[in-house]
Amino acid sequence: MRAKLIVGLHGVTLTPEEAAWLRRSPPPAGIILFARNAESPEQVRALIDQARSAAGAPLWAAIDEEGGRVHRLSWPPFHPRPDAESFGRRYAVDRQRALMDARDDARRCGEALSAMGFTHNCAPVLDLRHPEGHAVIGSRAYGRDVATVAALGEAVMQGLDEAGVAAVAKHFPGHGRADADSHLTTPEVRLDEATLLAEAAPFRTLIGRGLRHVMTAHVRYPSQDGAVASCSRYWHRQLRRSFGFRGTIWSDDLSMGGAGDDLRAALVAADRAGCDRLLVCQPRDCGAIFRDTIPLDAVKTETGATNRDSNHQ
Repeated sequence: MRAKLIVGLHGVTLTPEEAAWLRRSPPPAGIILFARNAESPEQVRALIDQARSAAGAPLWAAIDEEGGRVHRLSWPPFHPRPDAESFGRRYAVDRQRALMDARDDARRCGEALSAMGFTHNCAPVLDLRHPEGHAVIGSRAYGRDVATVAALGEAVMQGLDEAGVAAVAKHFPGHGRADADSHLTTPEVRLDEATLLAEAAPFRTLIGRGLRHVMTAHVRYPSQDGAVASCSRYWHRQLRRSFGFRGTIWSDDLSMGGAGDDLRAALVAADRAGCDRLLVCQPRDCGAIFRDTIPLDAVKTETGATNRDSNHQ
């Protein structure tokens, strides 16, 4: 399971403990950086290089650079940068111009990320904006309708792809109606399957256009099953079978409150549900995993076979 992990780091340089984590065999799949890890482009590039050197492997390097209020890097072209909602307003006035602007903005962002060594950007957000939903999504959404979100999301995916950075679309099957912030607790959305699948249509559109990475939501949909989508076999089956997704499924950060209080249980559940990449973004939790305070190697599947890394790319 460690080979599926994408882990967070403490600061702007690699600590000796982190270097030791990364040297273990097998190393994690990658790292994910936040504002705490970033002082300048040169420093970020050096940190990513340090991590790859310690691992002796071409680790993935991911970040959340959506634009607007969700940005990790404080310098241009990352900040200031328009949020998704602003592109949605432009789309309502001039669709072609809005799509061009969104694609160009994503390409500039991707080019700057690629120059620092990043391989993946956790964007675009494909959630619909709903007035009754918690503000955790809010202006991060391109709009309230499927057509707007799908069109602008595709433009962002294309711009990132042109820059050589892979888009990780989120949060399947949809976070826009959630009644709470999944960073803190577990939201619920009580809707029938047909409505939920209809609102997840932007994911279907981008999958048809070549999307290779999807991040799941830490949201519970009780009408379907009792697990959050990240840990739900039902929603993983929908993504694979109904949506025809053959790429890599990422969990959202399993250190978040929405995944529950037991990190090991969340890791096991997400792994068994079908996540190909398991995000653990808090360094204290990564340390516990790599020190075996949270033992994972002995985890067995229900058939008794040891879990293996699966890559659907």
